[in-house]
Amino acid sequence: MFKKWDFIIIIALLCLSFIPELIFGLSLDKSSTGNYASITLDGKPYKTIDLTNHRGEEQFPIETEHGYNIIAVRNSSIGIIEADCPDQLCIKAGFIEKPGELLVCLPHKLMIEIKTDASTAGLDVIPVH
Repeated sequence: MFKKWDFIIIIALLCLSFIPELIFGLSLDKSSTGNYASITLDGKPYKTIDLTNHRGEEQFPIETEHGYNIIAVRNSSIGIIEADCPDQLCIKAGFIEKPGELLVCLPHKLMIEIKTDASTAGLDVIPVH
């Protein structure tokens, strides 16, 4: 029923079907290079932290007239570990590390957003891991 050339054509087509994956897989850097955390208070930039090259753990407080938050940076992730807001939702959200993720403490008007640098921001490709 199947001939020798049928199998050769099927195998060739299967191999060709993986070419786009190879091209996009090699062109995209699968690591989180260029990620940084942008911290804003009351809509104004407060601090920027490079998450790509950060190793170890660092903690720092942010105090405003609305209250305080203690921010922790662990390797390539960031989170709020202590706050005096009544609902504590910002602490329950945990740590974030992927571009587009947000941590928000509404009572203190604090927002932490993970962003990526301009060299990879123009890509309109969703990488598959």
